[in-house]
Order: sequence, then C-alpha cells, then structure tokens
Amino acid sequence: MGISISENGKAALEQIQSDVRSMVLAGLEQIQEGKTKDFHEVCDRLEKKYKDAALRD
Repeated sequence: MGISISENGKAALEQIQSDVRSMVLAGLEQIQEGKTKDFHEVCDRLEKKYKDAALRD
C-alpha cells in the first residue's frame, strides 16, 4: 500500500522543507552574529512565528 502525492502536493511539501531550512539557517546566522546565545531560543521564536502561518497552495 503506497501513498500517492499529487504534483501540487509534492511541490508544496518541497517548498515547506525549503522554508524550514531557511529558518534554521537564519537562526544559525543570528547565533553567529551574537544576537542570541541559545539555539533553542531561536528555534522557539521561529516555531512560534510560523506555527500558525497559512500554508501556500
């Protein structure tokens, strides 16, 4: 039994994965710039910001 993902669904999933990577890299950049000393704090802030964000079609 396999799960079929439509092309639109696959593209949306890839976009979400790309967005998550960008958020993590932004968090790492903030740490390197000395804006924060706690990676978990950065992740919590990003999660709070994007948790309820509307997904794009």
